[in-house]
Amino acid sequence: MSYNIAVVDFKLSDSFDEAVALVNPMTEIDTHVVTETFQKFHDEATKIFPCICSLSDEKVDDGVWCDGPLINNFKVQAPVIGFSYSKVEEALPVVGNLALDMGFSVLDWHAGKVYNP
Repeated sequence: MSYNIAVVDFKLSDSFDEAVALVNPMTEIDTHVVTETFQKFHDEATKIFPCICSLSDEKVDDGVWCDGPLINNFKVQAPVIGFSYSKVEEALPVVGNLALDMGFSVLDWHAGKVYNP
């Protein structure tokens, strides 16, 4: 299991239900490429918390991401980023604030919240 958020490059409705209705279908629309803005976000996030694919076998359990390569999560209209539950407290605030600082909006299904920059 993982703790998932969606990151989008537009402002979301402050209504959680409206944001979910918009974002959920977008998580399934494959773009086959990573946009420049999402690439920058990915690069900054993995500078802080490396992709589990880049970790040694001994350190992979210390990674914060639930899957990898993480870049593949950005090949949809609304990227979904998953955190290992044991690392949510450490990583979610950092990654969420990074997204907001870079102008992205965040949909947090688990908390039932929408965050806009």
